[in-house]
Amino acid sequence: MAAMFGAALLIAVPFITSKEGERLRAYQDVAGVWTICHGETLGVKPGDRKTKAECDTMTKNRTYQFMSQVYTAIKADVSPEVLAACTSFAYNIGINGFRSSTALKQINAGNGSAGCRAMMNWYTAGGKDCRIKKNGCSGLITRRKAEVDLCLKGVIN
Repeated sequence: MAAMFGAALLIAVPFITSKEGERLRAYQDVAGVWTICHGETLGVKPGDRKTKAECDTMTKNRTYQFMSQVYTAIKADVSPEVLAACTSFAYNIGINGFRSSTALKQINAGNGSAGCRAMMNWYTAGGKDCRIKKNGCSGLITRRKAEVDLCLKGVIN
């Protein structure tokens, strides 16, 4: 377990960082949520600032926290790629969203491919359909496609 978890963490941290981008000052995301660093929302207030080193540490720690919860929720045997993709997905939609997702249900039922593809069902942000470019959140669709691709790369079944 430890080797697989470590391998997944090595995949997930740079993946999440690349999808979230980096902002050293707090800002409101497309859903109006105060955010900083690489998509961190926990305890963020207007005016907050972080250094790059603080952001990197925060992202590693939060990714580990999310991955631990995702790992516990997944009952099937999965590869590091699937765990990393699911962690990125949960990091973006929240752990409760992940726990209730069709993606998790399908993976736990032994249908990894369907589980990976079900991540595409989460295409809204702040009530906006991100499949519509004019809504200004099409980056979410790019992220979902990348999560699905990473996940499918590691599907065992």
